[in-house]
Amino acid sequence: MHSQIVKDEAGTCPICGMDLVARDKEQQPQTSVSDKDGHDMDEMSSEKSFHVPKAQQQAIRVTTATVTRKDLQPMLKAQAQVRWQQSAKYHVHSRAEGWVEELYTDIEGQWIEKGEKLYRVYAPDLVVAQDDYLQLLNSINEVGDAESQQQFKRRGKQRLLLLGMSEQQISLLEKTKQASYEVDYYAPQSGYITELNIQQGMYVKPGLELMTITDDQQLWFMLDIPARYADQLSVGQMVHLSSDQVSGHWMNNIDYIYPQIDPQTQTLTARVPIDSSIDSLREGLWATGNVELSPVKNALVIPVKSLITTAQNSRVLVQVRDQAFAVKAVKTGLRVGDEVVVTSGLVDGEQVVTNGQFLLAVSP
Repeated sequence: MHSQIVKDEAGTCPICGMDLVARDKEQQPQTSVSDKDGHDMDEMSSEKSFHVPKAQQQAIRVTTATVTRKDLQPMLKAQAQVRWQQSAKYHVHSRAEGWVEELYTDIEGQWIEKGEKLYRVYAPDLVVAQDDYLQLLNSINEVGDAESQQQFKRRGKQRLLLLGMSEQQISLLEKTKQASYEVDYYAPQSGYITELNIQQGMYVKPGLELMTITDDQQLWFMLDIPARYADQLSVGQMVHLSSDQVSGHWMNNIDYIYPQIDPQTQTLTARVPIDSSIDSLREGLWATGNVELSPVKNALVIPVKSLITTAQNSRVLVQVRDQAFAVKAVKTGLRVGDEVVVTSGLVDGEQVVTNGQFLLAVSP
């Protein structure tokens, strides 16, 4: 084990107590990691082999694996988080200036059905628009032909629709011939009130966002993908998702990859739509996503544990004969599980050392 211990007769190593092994006459002194010339393993030529007796290999438990070719299905593991789909959110804005006289939905998180009352408002402009529409209806017979009359009526009705009145409210106005000073506004879709920025008695005006209604059946998983995998990522790849926080497993394809990289995390964001209720998933929930990358056909692979990686390159120790080993520089590619693809430096059928590489380098 300690190459610096040399004796002219049989004996034991004074450092570790192991029996000394006779050196073959033709065996040349090997270069070790810590020799006086300052050489290290990265400097050992892949053309030169060094001899390690069988007993020494057994003592340091040398194991090897065969360089093989196989088809790989790489999986990329990424962190994911649940987000509402943008199309699931409906932002309710005021259409006319006025005062909120009645607020029917006053709790954030409340579930409402489409068509349910949200609030009642007194808006002077809306009252004027109703009166103008009634006057138009009273005098419409005096305006040109039938086509012109319908055109004027559509314009008056459109004005009321743009101010927030519903078709049913306009029909009631036409029937009763009475303008309403206070007008109810209704939910445009079913969902949860996820934002509430309105209070009873509040003065509102166009542009003010009063509340947000979010459908609970439209969710996204947003995956954070390290930027180095950008060239392996594509729309349509299948993603398997699970979470330690809730039971269940979800699958779907990536439907969009955002073009920008997060400057803080240096990650890309990939979007996976999921049809799931808020009963099983909540916005903000963390999950783990496994992305099925493009398969690699007939790849040359070795175990990851056989690699000796330095800042400059990667190398492996190859068993060239029963008691002979050599160091070879290799270039590697994709890692899949416990295996790594070798792009150059090895050939099919070679034996790479998977245990005891560093001990072999210093053994006599």
